[in-house]
Amino acid sequence: MNATPDKLELSEFDLQRYERQIRLHGFGQQAQRRLKSSSVFVSRVGGVGGTAAMNLARAGIGKLILAHPGCAEPEYLNRWQLLFPTDIGRSAVDVWAERLKSINPDVEIVTLRDSVNEANVAGLVAQADLIVDGAPLFEERYLMNREAVAQRKPLCTGAVFGMEGYVTAIVPGDSPCLACIYPEKPDYWTNKNVFPVIGPVAVIVGTTVAMEAIKLLTGFGTPLKNVLWFFDLETNHSRRFHVNRKSDCPVCGGRPGHQHDGV
Repeated sequence: MNATPDKLELSEFDLQRYERQIRLHGFGQQAQRRLKSSSVFVSRVGGVGGTAAMNLARAGIGKLILAHPGCAEPEYLNRWQLLFPTDIGRSAVDVWAERLKSINPDVEIVTLRDSVNEANVAGLVAQADLIVDGAPLFEERYLMNREAVAQRKPLCTGAVFGMEGYVTAIVPGDSPCLACIYPEKPDYWTNKNVFPVIGPVAVIVGTTVAMEAIKLLTGFGTPLKNVLWFFDLETNHSRRFHVNRKSDCPVCGGRPGHQHDGV
């Protein structure tokens, strides 16, 4: 973390801005200080990652590291909450940094106009206390998972496909990693440009991911650790899949077992 949470001062404006969440039982000023002293790396600022970044900025995170390649495109507009038609053709990560700064000027923002790859993943993860995974490709997700385990950094991951959403919180050494849950990428996940998505699904996933990050950084609440939460907004069906570390996982190892229950 960037500073010692207990010694980090909250300004008068901080106390006013975050008054409603500070009132939460079990949250208080100590959790707010922890947020202010924390840094989060967000892979991709699309419907999931961008929504998570926005909510973390509103909650008072101290620093965001954002990585996203390319420019804003028309098809992003159905799910990127802070993107406007006039932004088409601009660097996507620059637009997001600009909008987040307008929401909360106190947040330090670092940007990278690239996706996660073998050359940069270790450095990006090293800058953060926690990783938010909003990448559309499993190759990126596996890289971040591997590095999160290696550096023992918690990782909050969320994904959408059509009307379905998935969220889990990964705590290296204390929960299964992504490779335990998905030893191989699903057969249908072949191209980021072909999977369907509607805005509200991505926004719910991104908001939940942000809440999981806040829980892990502050110690508030019960995170989705050892749990993969699934929902289908077409039917409003939801389930919690309890997952365990796999003894033969090539990334984290651990104990065998996998079970689930319905909610």
